[in-house]
Amino acid sequence: MADKIILRNVYGKMKEIHIQPGRQQNGNRWPFVKPVRYDSMGNSEMILSTDELNDPMREYFIPEDMDIILTDGKVFDLTNPLEKNVWESIQYSDLIAPTRGSRDKNGNLYIDGNKYRYGTAEFYVEIPGEESARTVKKRQKITEAWTLIGQDSESGRLTKCKLLGKIMLNAPATDVTDWLYNRAQDNPEEVIELYKGSDAGLKLLQIDAKERGIIVKKDGMYMYGETILGATDSAVLLFFKDPQNQRILQFIKDETYPEYASKVDPVPTITEPAKKTTSKK
Repeated sequence: MADKIILRNVYGKMKEIHIQPGRQQNGNRWPFVKPVRYDSMGNSEMILSTDELNDPMREYFIPEDMDIILTDGKVFDLTNPLEKNVWESIQYSDLIAPTRGSRDKNGNLYIDGNKYRYGTAEFYVEIPGEESARTVKKRQKITEAWTLIGQDSESGRLTKCKLLGKIMLNAPATDVTDWLYNRAQDNPEEVIELYKGSDAGLKLLQIDAKERGIIVKKDGMYMYGETILGATDSAVLLFFKDPQNQRILQFIKDETYPEYASKVDPVPTITEPAKKTTSKK
């Protein structure tokens, strides 16, 4: 767990927000946030029970009406029990996003929202060292992807482009490599999966079979003859991987790549047992 939490404001350093302690995700009050009462002068004090008055953690209690000021660069020292409690009391505020690009349960960005509305958050959490760690990890992934591309053959790189939806049969080899490098720059995991994943061959078969009319789409379903393979590319891939469908998979392979056909008789041969003959004595 990080020792410090830093809040960043997307609107700049001049933005200042005043909020009060919130509640836990289950709706309950935090145990260290205490209700208050006001005197005739409008001053408030925490309402504490006898046990709470004698609690050794009493000095770290915070009132429910505490004025918490948020600005860009606001730091919460989590090694300080009081600051830790203040941070925990506001961490689920709609104004604070867990990260700059985090999304809610509906997939909408907390800060940027979607094309119909702005987001609700104005601040996001920056944990010292975490951003640089993410950057280093991504660069390592990019380097790995670039290495795999560089070690591949020209035909292999063309195949990878095809799997990524880019047909470059007549393009110079350098253009093909450059396109893959750029793709890896944006999404290295995707490229690494093509080289190290176990599904690349089946995905290529699916693409080629559709191009050659071996697999067709009828009424929203991919079909091989009268066999339903699935409604989506992912469903077809799962069909291919099912051990019970290996014979159909082999038929599709043979029709798609006849030059490599397995020469297996697609129709099971049924032989009747030889009739016993009895010799007359």
